[in-house]
Amino acid sequence: MIERRGRWAIVACLLVVGLRAAPAGGQGSDLSVNAKAAALVDADSEQLLFDHNATARIPPASLTKLMTVYLAYDALRGGSVRLDDPVAVSREAARMGGSQIFLRRGDQIRFENLLRGVAIASGNDATVALAEHVAGFPGTFVAQMNAKAAQLGLRDTQFQNPHGLPTDNQYSTARDVAFLAVHLIRDHPAVLQLHSTKTFEFNGIRQENRNRLLWKDPRVDGLKTGWLEESGYHIVATAKEGERRLVAVVLGARNERTREEAALRLINYGFKQFHNVHFFNKGDRVKNLPVWKGMEDHLGVIAAVPGIVTVKKDTPQPTLTYSLPDKLIAPIAAGQKVGEAVITAEGRELARVELVSAGAVAEAGLMRRILHSLALLIY
Repeated sequence: MIERRGRWAIVACLLVVGLRAAPAGGQGSDLSVNAKAAALVDADSEQLLFDHNATARIPPASLTKLMTVYLAYDALRGGSVRLDDPVAVSREAARMGGSQIFLRRGDQIRFENLLRGVAIASGNDATVALAEHVAGFPGTFVAQMNAKAAQLGLRDTQFQNPHGLPTDNQYSTARDVAFLAVHLIRDHPAVLQLHSTKTFEFNGIRQENRNRLLWKDPRVDGLKTGWLEESGYHIVATAKEGERRLVAVVLGARNERTREEAALRLINYGFKQFHNVHFFNKGDRVKNLPVWKGMEDHLGVIAAVPGIVTVKKDTPQPTLTYSLPDKLIAPIAAGQKVGEAVITAEGRELARVELVSAGAVAEAGLMRRILHSLALLIY
């Protein structure tokens, strides 16, 4: 039997679009950072909470290695490499200057130790050896780095090598580095155990993690520091307090102490001034919608990701508005967008979101389609 359908509304089914959510604060705040650029991002809502020159292109130095680690974990997940792979150190890797784990040509080192040497000791020699093992040649690896940057929407990032030593046309921004870190943590959460390790020892040489915030604040569990004479002192720090995680990026500070103080100032600001409003969990089914001309009469709608926004404390709760059709016509694919919603706070858009189908609805047979078409004439 064909039911008459009226107009309908959905309550709180949101797919957060992600990287381009509007800032919840930042430029209008009285917080200052003594550096060339800085950014603060909530890792759950992906909202930019503080922005100081955050789209300025700056050589990223060893923060480049965050992308190197990202691709290493991609390769591990894909099965093309294993942690216990023996890696022969090439002449090019052994000749690398700057920070090292002091590899010698012909050394055999486990891939796992290379990964630790990159993330903890920031070894340039370990970085080249890792890139060669993953991609065959450093140049091929760099192409993969830039492809991943494009995939993640890092619009102002370009890599020329996997380690970050000076070269032409290698740059990133505080904003891009922050969102790279967010994706790295989300896609490969095991990196936190790696980047929070305080010491690394290889061939009897013991080195400490250059991220001194690991010793200064128990909330901090990563990620990376960097330095180049032309760009200054960098840090990307992540910290967790309760269920919230923040990522703070400082680029171009004048010394190590300044970058650490700036990063902690950002982290404290984010935790003290903001809180997250949580609407639903990933996979929550919030409505069954009527379907015309399909093999099924109704379609379930679910949240593809958690619905979370970040707002300043002591401000009005965010509100939702919806744009939905008054009818759905089969066929409908699983995960197909069926509408939009917008989360706003105090008249400012925080996130534009999608409403998606929980499953597929195939087109019905000819007779059912004819009957539904006739019914739609008086709908």
